[in-house]
Amino acid sequence: MKLLIFVLAGIAPPVAAQVAESGAATDPIVVTGDRQSSGDDVRSGVDEITPPTGPAEPLARFMDPLCLDFAGLSERQQQTIRTVIEFRAQNAGLRVADFECKPNALVVIVDDPAAFAQNLKRSQPNLMSSSEHRKLEASIKEGDPVFVSSAKEVRTALGRPAPHSATIPGLTLPMSVATKVNTDARARRVGLEQSAALLNSIVVFDARKLSGFSLVQLADYAAMRLLAPTDARTDWQEGTPSILKLFSSDPADVEDAMTAFDQSYILALYELPINAPSSRLKSKVLDIYFGKSDQ
Repeated sequence: MKLLIFVLAGIAPPVAAQVAESGAATDPIVVTGDRQSSGDDVRSGVDEITPPTGPAEPLARFMDPLCLDFAGLSERQQQTIRTVIEFRAQNAGLRVADFECKPNALVVIVDDPAAFAQNLKRSQPNLMSSSEHRKLEASIKEGDPVFVSSAKEVRTALGRPAPHSATIPGLTLPMSVATKVNTDARARRVGLEQSAALLNSIVVFDARKLSGFSLVQLADYAAMRLLAPTDARTDWQEGTPSILKLFSSDPADVEDAMTAFDQSYILALYELPINAPSSRLKSKVLDIYFGKSDQ
């Protein structure tokens, strides 16, 4: 994974001058006082940004410590964005790794997304699946200002990687080949037999479409896309306020930072048991959102 960052750094040279420098690394984290949404708006917001999953499937989240890296940003911009994202992660209970770590979350800003995609596919063919590469190329052709990709793996209900073994519980003889075995499987009254771990996440911004945005706005947008498997449309406008409307064509939708809805979504994802079904997310977001609003 470290090789990945070195290669990306070479094909995504700094475009720092194209990004607003507002928001120093020592500035306090922005918390917006957005209007309170109705329960229906919060529910529709969860439906809008949650990727399609079966009701009995777990939602992916980082289980390993978060290790950030960057390409296409100056040192000062990196520090500002790192401060914001790590604050959001720690606020949700996610551990942040020491600096000497293997990156699993990457923020990239490039002024030629098409060339970046070609170089990425050639130099790091295993970073994204073929379907993810096709999505990236389609996104670039459509002129989207940002692209997000992530990889996940199924783990046991306790969050442990499933070991490869030829011995399957319940079978008297070993199999001829080894396969992944859920060693934590057992009858459960609550929760699923498996969990889903985010292995890596990458956010790629088109530098040509970032004029007027602050580093805090970009950092909070990246945090929402990196830390949670969100699937937000760039033209999302209606409903509850969210930093994920950053690229909305309506200026009234653009937030300065994460909103109460955004923070509730991240908190809900990381407060739920790791083997909780995705069907529990909406009610958890509502509980946190209105609990915070009543304080």
